[in-house]
Amino acid sequence: MLADNIRRDRNRASIILWSVANETPITEARNSFLYQLVDDVRALDDSRLVTAALLTDRKTVDGRPLMGLNDPLADKLDVLSANTYNGWYSDDALDTLPDMAWKATDKPLVFSEFGADALAGFSDPVLMRKFSEDFQKRYYEKTLAMARKIPTLRGMSPWILKDFRSPRRQHPVYQQGWNRKGLISPTGRRKPAFFVLRGFYDEKAASQ
Repeated sequence: MLADNIRRDRNRASIILWSVANETPITEARNSFLYQLVDDVRALDDSRLVTAALLTDRKTVDGRPLMGLNDPLADKLDVLSANTYNGWYSDDALDTLPDMAWKATDKPLVFSEFGADALAGFSDPVLMRKFSEDFQKRYYEKTLAMARKIPTLRGMSPWILKDFRSPRRQHPVYQQGWNRKGLISPTGRRKPAFFVLRGFYDEKAASQ
């Protein structure tokens, strides 16, 4: 399937990376298969970098969380990727995220996914419940504060720009068959987190 995609899309300027895996458990069989897949990708298109979303591990060093990517596949990749949902799928308090460190690597790192669901129009500034726009906004503020401290971070792909239909998202109140991690509602309304992310990129552009 990846070969078909590369043959179809290798002349598209919008393709910047080829990804060979997304958080696959580490086994010898998996490693052997993905090593070969990386070689096959480079044989089909040697003009683009190769990446994969690797499983993260977590340790506590000096009382602070330290995230790492201890995966043998990393040695074969040009760019390392990680999906990070600390504070959404984990019990981390959002205010602790800026103190979360990432183990330094000798390769560029990208956040291939990060985000939090928010039902457009649901505001909860006091309790800051999950699925509120207030929680999503705070999640972005604290995650981006963490990102600013990672010296090898070279890119991010927020999950996701706009809410979309997803039959497996079945929370009876907040999802109802929709993935609500979008920064924009299905009707085009920009959630508060949209402006947080835009401000982050404006800051980056101004510093160039």
